[in-house]
Amino acid sequence: MAPGRPSLVRHPPAPQINTTLLSVPATIVFASSDHSSDLENSAPDPATDAEPTSGDVVGDGPPEKRDAPAVASFHEFAPAGPPKRLDVFLQEQLPDRTRTFVQRLIDDGYVTLNPRRLVKRALKVSAPMKVSVVIPPPRKVDLTPEDIPIEILFEDQNMAVINKPAGLTVHPSPNEIRGTLVHALLFRLENLSGIGGVERPGIVHRLDKETSGVLLVAKNDFAHNALACQFKERLIHKTYIAIARGEPKAWEGRIDLNLGRSYTHSKKQMGRPDGSGRDAVTDYRILEAFRGYLLVELYPLTGRTHQIRVHLASQHMPVACDKLYGREKAIYLSELADKRRRGDEEPLISRHALHAASICFTHPLTREEMIFSSPLPPDMHHLRKSLEQHRATRSP
Repeated sequence: MAPGRPSLVRHPPAPQINTTLLSVPATIVFASSDHSSDLENSAPDPATDAEPTSGDVVGDGPPEKRDAPAVASFHEFAPAGPPKRLDVFLQEQLPDRTRTFVQRLIDDGYVTLNPRRLVKRALKVSAPMKVSVVIPPPRKVDLTPEDIPIEILFEDQNMAVINKPAGLTVHPSPNEIRGTLVHALLFRLENLSGIGGVERPGIVHRLDKETSGVLLVAKNDFAHNALACQFKERLIHKTYIAIARGEPKAWEGRIDLNLGRSYTHSKKQMGRPDGSGRDAVTDYRILEAFRGYLLVELYPLTGRTHQIRVHLASQHMPVACDKLYGREKAIYLSELADKRRRGDEEPLISRHALHAASICFTHPLTREEMIFSSPLPPDMHHLRKSLEQHRATRSP
């Protein structure tokens, strides 16, 4: 029985990706706009495993400020008054730090209650407790510019729009200190904003290492603040294309499911049907259905860690080749054709099949509405063509 097609979805005023865009060259569209009041702080990307850019710099553990001392600092605080969440209390005691920074200190074990008891963010603290905090020194990272090929869709004195390839990490981390997008930007662009910190210059939002597609970069602090405000106020509209596993229950819909950290896996997020965690909403539309696979267009209304990936998995439609939330690590042509795989066969794709296809925002200086789009990268394009050839196609 064919799945139903509800009319409940109200897509945001973002550019719609039709099937012709999936195989045409990258396009740029300018349209006049009069959104003179749009401003913002920084925000994560719904497909990523990153938090908002906050002015903090990644260290051996939680990030540090650019002007921080080269040694760890130790603090002890005594709560007073009514009980408060630990992360809220510590942010009040460390006013120059972001809440994300404080939460990472807690999660990584740098915050204890006497006598040395590890704690969680939501723990209520009050007198006569004493909270001990260690702020680690910054980790030194070599930010020597590197000649890494990247496609620049647009650039002016204030900002740039990048078409990030899959496999390129956005900024340095403890496990990846070279060969990131930041190193490539330092090589190709004259200036980058400093708000993201020493190790995240210009970075306003992020994409997972395996996610490809459009990404905004700020070249000065004015542009960084303006774009960040648009993200915070949800004035920037993004469209993603995913190839997912499963069969459609509905051709379009809205996934409204709070997200939070997994209780059992340090790198995973999980749905929180009980309403805890942070609100997360994604609209989706299935463009094509194949046997066992789906081509899905997604419109995230919020920007939570791994949002699209967790939301699709919650609907039994995990992103293909998603190693955290999916079914397989690679897809082979022989598998799609229901044949035995050869020993030397190369996979069609071996990264999660998720692409940031377009972004719509207001230019921080000119106030023009700008729309940038990127076609499917070769691996996802070839996977889609192979599905069309070997799996029956159904369209809504």
